[in-house]
Amino acid sequence: MGMTAKTMPQADSLTLDRDHYYRQVLCGYYDFDCVVNEGITRKAKFYIPENSVYNQPTIFVMIPGGWDPYEFLTESGWKDQADEEGLYIVLMEPENGGNWGSREDEAAYINKLRENVGCRPLFCPFPSNFYAAAYHDAADILTYQSLYNPKGWAAVCLIGTEGLSKEEETRLCEMESPVKGVGMNEIQMPVWIIREEKTEKTERLIAYYKHADHSEEIGRKTEYADMEYLPQQGGTIDEHWCAKVLVSEKNWTECMGKEFCKKVYDHLFCGVWRYAGNENGALRYNQNIYERGFQKFSANVPGGYEEGGSDYYNRIWWVYAPKSVDKEKPAPAVFLFHGAGGSGDEIADRSGWAKVAEENGIILICPSASNDNVARRAGHVMTNAMFRSRWNTADARKEFPSDMVFLDYLYQWLIENYCVDTSRIYASGQSSGGMMTWGCAAYRPDYFAAVAPVSAKDINKMDEPLPPVKGSIVPIMANLGMEDRIFPGGFSTEEAKKLIDYWCETYHLDKNWSSYTFMGNGKNCSYEDGNFIHYLFKTEEGIVLLHLVETRTKTHAIWPSECRMIWDEWFTKFRKDVSNGTLYYEGKKVEIAQAAD
Repeated sequence: MGMTAKTMPQADSLTLDRDHYYRQVLCGYYDFDCVVNEGITRKAKFYIPENSVYNQPTIFVMIPGGWDPYEFLTESGWKDQADEEGLYIVLMEPENGGNWGSREDEAAYINKLRENVGCRPLFCPFPSNFYAAAYHDAADILTYQSLYNPKGWAAVCLIGTEGLSKEEETRLCEMESPVKGVGMNEIQMPVWIIREEKTEKTERLIAYYKHADHSEEIGRKTEYADMEYLPQQGGTIDEHWCAKVLVSEKNWTECMGKEFCKKVYDHLFCGVWRYAGNENGALRYNQNIYERGFQKFSANVPGGYEEGGSDYYNRIWWVYAPKSVDKEKPAPAVFLFHGAGGSGDEIADRSGWAKVAEENGIILICPSASNDNVARRAGHVMTNAMFRSRWNTADARKEFPSDMVFLDYLYQWLIENYCVDTSRIYASGQSSGGMMTWGCAAYRPDYFAAVAPVSAKDINKMDEPLPPVKGSIVPIMANLGMEDRIFPGGFSTEEAKKLIDYWCETYHLDKNWSSYTFMGNGKNCSYEDGNFIHYLFKTEEGIVLLHLVETRTKTHAIWPSECRMIWDEWFTKFRKDVSNGTLYYEGKKVEIAQAAD
């Protein structure tokens, strides 16, 4: 029996729960209007289990024609799987409850729905862990959509697909992807192909994905699939070869029930993420963070608005002290700040800092940002900023705490609870977390030996930045992507000029913003290293205190390779005596003329 979906609440009617600051406000089964384009609005349904928290995996399920969405949610097993794992389910349904239309029209619906859900419509999904499963007559539509839009999914399950025609294969193999020099048939996609029988078209689809996924030629039979093709050894720190090709022969109706959903989640979806990277995204596999030793902490922390700290919020953060950390010796530590809409449990893997920490014996502290209870419009979606956690480097407001106050709490907590080398504490972050990192240099300079903001060229983009405070020297390495559409223009823009010239004047460096040609593809820079274009600003003694990097092909993203560069080429060079603020570069005291007022 079907269930009537609830109407989504008004965005400005929501209230914050300071005791459960990161818990989803919505719970249950909801109706959603997806505006595909002017004049065309399609339906979808959301299922959000009880006690779900931010940024859980989101499974987009295409139901067969003629099914009631709620009936399919329950009978397919996805409701039970969501309840067990805390997943979000997005049900894609045919127009007016009938049959699916043309694959082109339905692909437009899928693309727009995925975009709308990425805007966080009164709950908080995370686009890097979007997965899709399609059943029966919907399977060929998702097959088509995912072949031409692979960046949209971390993995797909095609239950009842008829395969790939020769004409379509030829078209795809001749098509260049959004990244120059990379074909569409070279973009990885973890996939489970479920067919009723072996056909030429399904064999062609399997071969297509085996090529894209760098699969071993010989597969193996498993308890969950008739054949599993694993990827060969290869890949890079930025893009893992981690896409499986699974094949099963059965009728789609045999795939109904929680047992099958659990197999799909455990063996295809779980652990695979498609992060932002270049225009094709970046596929990577990461083991569960808790199995690797991450620990979650929480505390009631004052927001900074009320005197005496009565405006507390239950804040959360994660600490990763990998096995390579010698517990008997003080270890270096990196504060790592996620981007807007992210969370402290995902940034270590998304950035690649977890791997860098394992390789170098670093303690990571990864907090979650503040939630601002303000209605906001994102495209056609009316939502609330509380589902897009971001860092507040400005003063606290009534329902928006100061994250500099949170940082003060975390800094003291870290040095009291871990064996940390206080001369080697650093900060980095991406997007909003990059702004927070700029804020670390501007407002808490005495805490950090060096900082590295990524994908950010403002201290605070939403509010007027507070003036920087006087303090010790903080070396800064900043990185922007040359294909970043969120903050376009690299360091060539006016906001970047303002920030760069401030630090150049404060530290009396040898160059300023106008000394270089930013976004010139290396035309006037200090040096180039692969995709990285470097711009150096030095003291009179030749010590680089401001190091800017523009990265070819990178979108609004953070790459593991740049985090490794930040550690190897920047953080390891600097230490700071926190007792007096003296900065050392490779053991040598750094001195500059008195900072300008």
